[in-house]
Amino acid sequence: MFPNLFVLNGTGEVLIEKHWEGKVPRNVVDLFMEQQLKKERKVDVSPVIETPKLYLVHTRRGDVILLTTVKKETAPLFILEIHNKIMQVMYHYFGPTVNSRTIRDNFTLIYHLLDEMVDGGFPFTTDINQLQAMIQPPTIVNKFMSTFANSDQVKKALPEGMLTKIPWRRTGVKYHSNEICFDLLEEINCIIERNSNVAVCEVKGSIVCTCRLSGMPDIVLTVSHPSLIQDAVLHRSVRINRFRRERVVSFVPPDGRFTLLTYFLRGPCQMPVFVRPSINYTNGTGNVNISIGSKMREQKPIEDVVLVIPFPKEMLSSNLSTNAGSVTTVETAMGAHKEVHWTIPRLPKDKTPVLEGSVLFPNGFKPTYRPTLVLQFNAKSWNTSGLSVEGLDVVDVKYKPFRGVRTATRAGKFHIRC
Repeated sequence: MFPNLFVLNGTGEVLIEKHWEGKVPRNVVDLFMEQQLKKERKVDVSPVIETPKLYLVHTRRGDVILLTTVKKETAPLFILEIHNKIMQVMYHYFGPTVNSRTIRDNFTLIYHLLDEMVDGGFPFTTDINQLQAMIQPPTIVNKFMSTFANSDQVKKALPEGMLTKIPWRRTGVKYHSNEICFDLLEEINCIIERNSNVAVCEVKGSIVCTCRLSGMPDIVLTVSHPSLIQDAVLHRSVRINRFRRERVVSFVPPDGRFTLLTYFLRGPCQMPVFVRPSINYTNGTGNVNISIGSKMREQKPIEDVVLVIPFPKEMLSSNLSTNAGSVTTVETAMGAHKEVHWTIPRLPKDKTPVLEGSVLFPNGFKPTYRPTLVLQFNAKSWNTSGLSVEGLDVVDVKYKPFRGVRTATRAGKFHIRC
């Protein structure tokens, strides 16, 4: 059961408070903020905090915190999934930037959305298309009507399609230009040893669909190497029995953008980049020589490359130079350590980027541990698993739609040991 919800800003101020089971006093927010202050970084705060009388389950997105207090035995992932769904709906209604001001300006609308999404403490209507049919997204005209004409954004009658077998798709959808596009996105989480061997590797992938098709189309999607799709999480529109039997994704799509499925791959995988680090410490000095480059034969573009090199907080200064990109030194929160950020907008094809130089420590100081580098990158038109879309059929329509497929891979938790 989902008993309550507190929507907070970054300082702990309550923006929205709603209870479905009993009423929890607001002093739990003070208890939650005390637990937050005990951690140096926000990411180190556990999503589930145990207290003597209850559990505090929270989700943070920017300066917005969703907090739920639980007294009874409840699956934490159930609470976190509802938090995640609430944030997805707010992103759809208010755009990619949702902050405390957005919530204040749309307080009434968000309250209406919560009434529809959770009923009696249980998820009720969480599909974005259904919500949009019942509660109109904020526009200039809607705000004017609600302010001056006392008009409500909530429709009085139940929209068409709410009682059909396909409630996730609106009825009467029409487009002048019909198109459907798929984004095959993958994220690499790995640990690479000093000798360049991969110690741990996991790939998290997703197929995101953007559908702008008229009528009630039926889609059949086939992929290469369907056996690679492990631990699949399917959208509610996918016919599960056919997927299990034929490994074919057959569905009637919702209108707009949605995640069709997610999957996980564990084991060896192709790496799009290589990093060769060399950091050696002598008396009060650290010598740095790091090279990075592409391992792809097709020479696909690798962009937004950022290599983070942590050093002890005792580091006094750095004298580092590179033949590609830029180098900056930053100090982390609470001064735990210092970091050197090597940023390369795009890996060049005609040379190998190299970072070299030295860092200075107090005389006689020698670090007791070797740093672990963190890499970020985006590789377009390439995926590490080799999964690709082989066939895409659109049936039950009289038109011929445009079909597009894009692939991309980015670094998740990509760590390199020195």
